[in-house]
Amino acid sequence: MESRGKVRLGKGAEFDMIRRFIGPNIRLPPEVHIGPGDDAAVLEGGWVVSTDLAVEDVHFRRTWLSDFEIGYRAGAGALSDLAAMAATPVGVLVSMACPVDGDVDLEAVQNGVNEICKTVGAVVIGGDMSNSPGPVFIDIVALGRTSHPILRDGAEPGDEVWVTGVLGASSAALSMWHEGVEPSEELRSAFVGPVPRVEAAQSLADHRIAGAMIDLSDGLAGDVGHIAAASGVKITLEADQVPVAEAATAVLGVDRALQAALHGGEDFELCFVADSGLVDTSYLQRHLGLQVTRVGRVGEGEGVWLGNSDGSTQSLERGGFDHWGT
Repeated sequence: MESRGKVRLGKGAEFDMIRRFIGPNIRLPPEVHIGPGDDAAVLEGGWVVSTDLAVEDVHFRRTWLSDFEIGYRAGAGALSDLAAMAATPVGVLVSMACPVDGDVDLEAVQNGVNEICKTVGAVVIGGDMSNSPGPVFIDIVALGRTSHPILRDGAEPGDEVWVTGVLGASSAALSMWHEGVEPSEELRSAFVGPVPRVEAAQSLADHRIAGAMIDLSDGLAGDVGHIAAASGVKITLEADQVPVAEAATAVLGVDRALQAALHGGEDFELCFVADSGLVDTSYLQRHLGLQVTRVGRVGEGEGVWLGNSDGSTQSLERGGFDHWGT
């Protein structure tokens, strides 16, 4: 694979900052085949490397999660980036910081990371620990291997846009907590125990189905915007086809639940594009037990648009979750 430099990112203040950090004239060494802008970097030899950060009171609150669940969820988010590249997880490096006089059980946090690694065949291979005057801080570097990474820049006009699973449940759980209400077990589980779609991604790669792919960490609208930007295309989502979790609709109502699916994030499902008519939903359901839903199409142009049931379309100026958004 030839070095392809940085990948174009979609809209958002967070991604504007990343663009400034990277600069316009980045030159990668020949050992780096895919640089900044995709879900992970791809190195010589098929190594895939990503890093993911979880910070207390930003990504989670300890009143919501046990220490074990904090570690599990942090690991799942990092490993989901490998799934987005169709990489086989190999190992993770875990760095943690917390107040030395706090009541955080770091062994429980580590056990949570170990558990999610075990489910995808990876192991913890190192890391670092530090005292911190502030909140709990976990950074996980995930390493995997693949000979054929699926990138964000392979979408072409005429392709279909698909997602795995259902969306909006994790965001709905957050809404409940913020409103002072304990979410249902289904909603809570969606937030606490996301499943990195490693097996599904590898099946899509093995059968040469996905032309481009991303994991849904920031919301469907924002993440599909990265595919559109990287590929130089326009993507139109169909509002009535987005697979909104029924549990989210039950507590938020139809309109708010759709917004949670489009913009809420942290579903950690896969969004991929494929040639029209190529996806066999019954095969994926039968062999992986996984729902897949066609949610849109790729066309000429740019940006992300939403098609409504009355036939009208509107530009989705709002993307997904943005750490620097207003």
